[in-house]
Amino acid sequence: MSEVESRAGSVGTDREISRRKFLKTAAMVGAAFSAAGIGGFDVAVRQAHAQEYKSYEGLGDVKILSFAYLLEELEGTFYDQGVKAGIFGGTALTFITDIRDNEMAHAQALASTLRKLGASVPTTPSFTFPSGTFGSTSAFLKLAATFEPTGIGAYQGAAPALQSKDILAAALSIHSAECRHWNAIKILQGVMPPNNVAFEKPLALQTVQGRVKQFGITG
Repeated sequence: MSEVESRAGSVGTDREISRRKFLKTAAMVGAAFSAAGIGGFDVAVRQAHAQEYKSYEGLGDVKILSFAYLLEELEGTFYDQGVKAGIFGGTALTFITDIRDNEMAHAQALASTLRKLGASVPTTPSFTFPSGTFGSTSAFLKLAATFEPTGIGAYQGAAPALQSKDILAAALSIHSAECRHWNAIKILQGVMPPNNVAFEKPLALQTVQGRVKQFGITG
């Protein structure tokens, strides 16, 4: 049994146990979101991260969703290649497969929403990843541990700029799923406890763009 498989096995040897742990973490994240509207906390957070939030202002829902779609396509492609690389097995492979399926579902949902808004779905670029990314579990997980907080920060930064409440609700749902993904990656890396972040931080649009440019997202 590999070290990664052993780590995964230590938190549950079957799929349902893993899912319950993910859901428990999601509930904690959801509670933090609920608390954000109490006692002026939301105002304080907005003031602390004003520059990050402002970077998305004026883009409009379509442009924000289009960018989110590309991010989800990038992550879905990354995890799909990770599944096919043959570097994971057992419960660890279940983790990575579930995340891949989630990312692809996110991309499909965003594409459907764009079409309903009468907008075109962006063409998926030819993604490129650093040499050796799919050659070992450590290299793969190291990159995964940068993708997940980037996606989380992008959704959190863009959320206040979304005009449709329905789209905002959907975006927050995806944000919560991304938080579970990051916890799963930390479990596979041996980070204990994995839910070691009380509050996530938004990322400015320019920061997110800078992080993903090297993989093929240039818009």
